[in-house]
Amino acid sequence: MTAPSRGKPLNRASPSQRDAPFLGSDAIAAGRLSPYQLRTRYRRLFPDVYVVASCVVTPETLVRAAALWAPEGSVLGGAGAALLHHERWYAPESVTKSTDIYCPGTPRKVSGVRLRRWSRAFPKGHLVEKEGVRLTSAARTAVDVGRWEDDDDIAIAKIDAVCNRGGITVSALGETIDQMSGLHGVNRIRSLLRWCDERADSPPETRLRLMLIRAGLPTPTPQLVIRNEYGEKIAKADLGYEKHKVAIFYDSELHREKGTWEFDAWANAQMAELGWERFRVTAQMMRSPGMLTRQIGSAVMRGDCSG
Repeated sequence: MTAPSRGKPLNRASPSQRDAPFLGSDAIAAGRLSPYQLRTRYRRLFPDVYVVASCVVTPETLVRAAALWAPEGSVLGGAGAALLHHERWYAPESVTKSTDIYCPGTPRKVSGVRLRRWSRAFPKGHLVEKEGVRLTSAARTAVDVGRWEDDDDIAIAKIDAVCNRGGITVSALGETIDQMSGLHGVNRIRSLLRWCDERADSPPETRLRLMLIRAGLPTPTPQLVIRNEYGEKIAKADLGYEKHKVAIFYDSELHREKGTWEFDAWANAQMAELGWERFRVTAQMMRSPGMLTRQIGSAVMRGDCSG
């Protein structure tokens, strides 16, 4: 197993490279910086890993810096891997606290890095490389972030998010889980997969879907496209029951913008003409789910009767 990339040479001419993390010892050895310049003009993120002092340290900067620090043979995992697989809900905040690194041996602990030991080689297909960083595949990452999360509902939402952004299906996790047999938390994740759906576009959508199912309603379809009588798309419901003509939208801050509000109003008018019942759900409404699930359940029953 090869080590993650040790970083590109510092290049002051390119802003993107200029702000990238680098190894201070390499820069000094190559004569690009003096120890004084390194100490006064650059910010240390991890031992021997620096960025320009004026650099805006993003979550991705932290992840790449941690991978650069990691001892030879290490693999980026967990939230850090999820971030490089473009997961946008949980990973950015998580990596500001710590980045998971699968690390051989017993290196000294470092603030901002959570070391993960492994006692056997990674199975084939569990590792990928992105821009010189060795990390766990999207499927392995989804299982890992789920099994390292204590709350079942959050674990489900994290799996949904990694699968959605990583472009993989929940069914693809079955083989990965089989290959991880015996590892801590794997059997629990196997039991949670029936609740997961890679079509979920946000954690609130996952929570809302679970809420409806647990209230005894049929499983709704995520990202349901609604079309008019000519087959033209008029809206995409976050969750929906096509047979019953029930569409459910989660109202985020985006829907309060004027342009989005006007489009939503026009789509609502068209859906009303086509006989769709529409529900717009807010975070506040989900804190008192009884009335919400009763109203949606009644709409589904009316759809049964009219169908």
